[in-house]
Amino acid sequence: MNPDTKIIFFDIDGTLITEDGRRYFPESAKQAIREARANGHLVFINTGRVFCNVNEEIREAGFDGYVCGCGTYISYNGETLFHHETDRQVCHKIAAACRKYRMYPLYEHTDRIYIDGACEKNQYLREIVTYFRGNGNRVYDNIETEDFVFDKFCAWYDAGNPDLAAFKQETGQDFTYIQREGNFCEMSPVGYSKATGIRFLLEYFGLPLENAYAFGDSTNDEAMLSYVKNSIIMQKGPESMKKKVMMVTEDAEDHGIYNALKKLEII
Repeated sequence: MNPDTKIIFFDIDGTLITEDGRRYFPESAKQAIREARANGHLVFINTGRVFCNVNEEIREAGFDGYVCGCGTYISYNGETLFHHETDRQVCHKIAAACRKYRMYPLYEHTDRIYIDGACEKNQYLREIVTYFRGNGNRVYDNIETEDFVFDKFCAWYDAGNPDLAAFKQETGQDFTYIQREGNFCEMSPVGYSKATGIRFLLEYFGLPLENAYAFGDSTNDEAMLSYVKNSIIMQKGPESMKKKVMMVTEDAEDHGIYNALKKLEII
């Protein structure tokens, strides 16, 4: 590997694409990705989404590989380099805790999704499941099977849920709680994050940390934005995080990806 090669990591939602109903992926961002690779650099997705939820429009942009599920799955050139699958007993224990503390979970595995059928009354869960099924994802609503296993999960909860603290405590031995916008959280296995995915690939390619660049927009990007020196956050990101990064760039639809890579002389 050329020691001057840069390795660039992109979050998807709110970074590469808009988070509104359009889920718009600007042509300027796709062009920036093509130019960066043409210049000899490596370009990776680094997302909380599991791999089956990275849709074709994203894949067709031409990435070298993917860090998915908050560092639980890593691939390069179509080859799986790493996959951490949560122990089945732990999966069933987590599912019981979600029921006990009135959480509405979406259990995510690299190639499939599970929901607890009793939880479909949550509006946001219904909407995301409809979106995933529309993209051809396998979504199962029976978790009472031996096949039920997941890599990570996310969950919605009712405003003012008095059991949230107890839920965090009971699941904290196995999963790290990441508070997202609104009544929504993301849960990654303890010891795994977007930052550990970056570390794995730096070691794999024999590249130094200063060659890594990370683009994000929200709290679930904090681990990777804190890990790399070359951290870039979108304008829509939290003000508290903007104070900690190297650069703030325009949002996706305002050509922020292209503009930042141009300023950084990567393209």
